[in-house]
Parts: sequence; C-alpha cells; structure tokens
Amino acid sequence: MLPAPKESLLLGSIFLVLAFLANTIQSVFGKFLEAQLSVEMFTWVTFLSALIILTPIVAARGFKDLKTNAIKFHLIRGCTGIAGFLLFIAAAQLTSLVNANVLLNTTPIFIPLLALLVLRTKIDSRLWMAIALGFAGMVIIVKPDSTIFTNPGNLLGLTAGFVTAIEFLAVKHLDETDSPITQMFYFLLIGTVFSSLLVMGKMQAINHEQALIMLATGGCLVCFQFLLIKAYTYAKPHEIGAFQYSSVVFAAILGWVLFKEQLDPGTIVGTLLICVGGVLSITGRAEGETA
Repeated sequence: MLPAPKESLLLGSIFLVLAFLANTIQSVFGKFLEAQLSVEMFTWVTFLSALIILTPIVAARGFKDLKTNAIKFHLIRGCTGIAGFLLFIAAAQLTSLVNANVLLNTTPIFIPLLALLVLRTKIDSRLWMAIALGFAGMVIIVKPDSTIFTNPGNLLGLTAGFVTAIEFLAVKHLDETDSPITQMFYFLLIGTVFSSLLVMGKMQAINHEQALIMLATGGCLVCFQFLLIKAYTYAKPHEIGAFQYSSVVFAAILGWVLFKEQLDPGTIVGTLLICVGGVLSITGRAEGETA
C-alpha cells in the first residue's frame, strides 16, 4: 500500500480543474476531426497514442510500475471508463450534444450518492449545496431543451454520468495501492484492447495532419488521467466533484475563441455559479472540519 499524502482540498481542486482543462482541449481536437474520422477510429487512435506516449516512461522506470495486486479494480475502472465514453457518444447520436453533456455532468451528483449508499460515507450538507450550485450554473450555460426528459437517448447520457462516477470512485480506491503511472498504464492498455475490438472492420487511413492532431489528443488523455489520479490522492471524489463543472466553462471559452461561438449573459451567470459552488465545496468542508 502506498503512503497516503496529506489531504488538501485546494491541491485536489487545482489538479481536478487542470484535468478537465486537458479533457476539454481533447474534445476540441475531436471537434476538428469529427467529420473526418469515425467515433471508433478516433477512440482507438486516441488510446493507442496515449499508450505509446506512456510506454517509454514505463520502460525507463524498469517496468516496475507493471506490478499490481489490484487487477480487479483496474478492470472495473477500465471497463467503466470505456463504457462511459461509448454511452456518451451513443447519447449524443440520439439526442442533442447539449443534453448529452448536461447528463454526463451528473457525475458529481452520483459520486456522493454512491459514497453515501455503498461506502457509508457521511456527506456534509454544504457539499450538496456546492454540487447543486455548480449543476445549476452548468444548466444555465448549456440551456438543455424541453426534450431532455422525453428523448430515450437521454437515458444513455444519464447512465454515462452514473458509470463515470463508478470509474472515479475506482480511481480513488486504486490511489491507495498503485502509483499514477501504474493506474494510467492499465487504463490505457484496457482501453486500447477494447477500442481495437470496436474498430475492427472500420479502419481508416490517416494523413500526416490527422496523425499529429491524434498524437496531441493522446497527450491530452495522458495529462487528463495523470491529473485526475493526482486530484484524488489529495481529496475524496465527493469533496471536489463540483469542480468537474469547470469543463463547461472551459468549453464555453474555447468555443468563443476558436469557433466564434457567442458568450451570452447566461454563460457569464452560469460561470459565476460554478465558481461559487467550487469555492463552497472547499470552504464548507474546511469549516465542517473545524466545527
């Protein structure tokens, strides 16, 4: 078992925000290639590129990071990670991308619910308030339409949020036994194997420009995984989950800068709510500890 680092909500929050910045940048690369590569091809090349980037690091460390006694949890994490991604893509095909993103970002709500019901973890009321504020801000930004509860594709998006919550809790458990590099290697290996099966019969030729973008996408995936794992070494998922909503803020800013998407007053109000929710998730816990 690895020695546990001193808990720090601030460090955990910073790492989580940076993780979702990397994840949002990855989605930008995906938007550039969405008309050129299939979902299966994009997923496979992304995981393969990330694994190729990580493997020399593992080799330079003498492959000592391959040792693990938690294969079961690596499989749980790998399977839920891939399942969450595929459910999200399926939801986006059956409903609007906006609705799919809203429902995927229910993960911070499912995490404390699972922690409460399965792990018997007591959740402070101020954390629920922080999560509620962040979710409200996200909804204001993305403006889901009236079909969000009637389109069957939305059920897939909601399931994606639930499955991803299980993945994040598995990450927290693995933090107790395995290093970040060990976790990343097995996650990327499992993801590459599963996506290889999915891409069979759907292979596409990739030109030089696409290859460079996909390599950058793989790099973003490596950064996202490393920062996510580090975040949960310093704080529990339910304590800092509200910071996942920062991805919506990053998406709005990058959409404005890169794709000329307009920032309306609702986006500004929603961003402020997300920030308030994030601050409350830290200060509320800190006050609760000293009470």
